[in-house]
Order: sequence, then structure tokens, then C-alpha cells
Amino acid sequence: MIGDPGVDFGNTYYNDHHFHFGYFIYTAAVIGYLDPAWAVANKDYVNTLVRDIANPSSQDRYFPVYRAFDWYHGHSWAHGLYESYDGKDEESTSEDSMSAYALKMWGRTVGDANMEARGNLQLAITARSIQSYFLYTSDNAIQPSNFIENKVSGILFENKIDHTTYFGTNIEYIQGIHMIPLLPSSTLTRTKRFVTEEWNKYFSRGRADAVAGGWKGLLYANLAITDPVTSFNFFNTENFDPGWLDGGASKTWYLAWAAGLS
Repeated sequence: MIGDPGVDFGNTYYNDHHFHFGYFIYTAAVIGYLDPAWAVANKDYVNTLVRDIANPSSQDRYFPVYRAFDWYHGHSWAHGLYESYDGKDEESTSEDSMSAYALKMWGRTVGDANMEARGNLQLAITARSIQSYFLYTSDNAIQPSNFIENKVSGILFENKIDHTTYFGTNIEYIQGIHMIPLLPSSTLTRTKRFVTEEWNKYFSRGRADAVAGGWKGLLYANLAITDPVTSFNFFNTENFDPGWLDGGASKTWYLAWAAGLS
């Protein structure tokens, strides 16, 4: 996962990104779909991960009710048990929505209709919250008018918004941390209008081509939401550099992603 410094067990810093468990839960959903016997054998373990981040019952003696997700605000908070002058915060809305999508897909894989329904509800609420507070089309009337041209929040705190990231100020970092990972659910949270406005503001006219490393591939994969042909052609070239893929993506997935949106 490019760019995210959330967990560093080698130091004293630990950012409590419990919704990052969604990566493991979603992976389990895919493996379990392909290998039902694996899903049966590992169901209790994966359900424990679900209970850790999205336990719905106050009767559970071992895990809190929705540790990361805030039903009032409509999104998760990424914050540990330490003081912060500006309150709790969230930097990566795409990982937040990914965790809700993971709950939905694991529920579907193991035939748990209630879990799938909870995932659907959480995903729908998250999408609405993200489009209101984090991803800004030009008609956004919720956030300050002098801020919405940034197109994304960067980091949204309880007491402020800061158009930056915890790991750098490059514009591809600030915008891209709200893109990764790109999954089928991304088209629910990232509308065509928003992606078009963001692309035109920061990455059109060759500017995306000047971006280095895995962020470049991420930008072009995100473009598929509004311009799948250009996105597909970017990845479907003999001169494609594997260095344009971040560690959590593949050329095969991005080609399938763009083709599916065509």
C-alpha cells in the first residue's frame, strides 16, 4: 500500500486504522469465493476480524460496537488512543469505503445475509458522507467555498481540514490517498462528475504523465471512472513500465477495471 504510514510497530507511533482490517477481510472474501472449503475452515477467524472493526452487537463481551465507524458522522475515524489538538481525523476515504465493501463481500461469500446487509448500509452511508465532506464537486455547498476547489479534503479533522497528507505534500499524494484501493465500490463513492473535475484541475494536459512511480498508475486507473478508453490504452501498451504500479495493484486488474467500465 503506497504512501500510508499508519502502522509502524518499530516505533512508538501507532495510528489506529482499524478499518484497514478490510484488506484482510476482502482478501478472505475473494479466496473463499474461489475455494469454499477454505472459507468454511477460516470463517471463525475472519469473523473475528469483522467483530473487531464492525461488531454490531452490544452483547458481544469481547469487542466494542463499531470500533472505527462513526454512524453519526457517516465515516470512520483513523486515530489511536492519544491526545490530538485538532481531534480525530480521517485521511483515506477510499480505504474506509473499502472496509465496508469488504464486509459486504465476506457476508455474501459465507452466506451471511445480515452481514451483507450491514455492509451495504454502511457503504451507502459512507458514500454520501464522503461526497459531502471529503470529495468536492463544484456545487458542494457544505464545505467552505474557498476550499472546495482543492477537490479533496486531504485530512479531515474534527476541528479543521488540511489539504495535505501525513507523508508528503505532492498533489498526487493528497488526491491519490482518496483513490486507493480502486475496487468496484469506488464508482459509488467517486462519481464521474467528481473524477472529471479533479482530473481537469490537477492531472489533465499531460500533468499525470509527469508523476512518478505507482501514483502514476493509480491516477490513470482512477481516470477509468470517467474515461475508460484512455485508461485502458495507458495500461495496454508495449512500453508500459511496471514501476507505474504500486505494490497493491496489478496491470491485469487495472486492465480488467478499465474494460469493465467501458
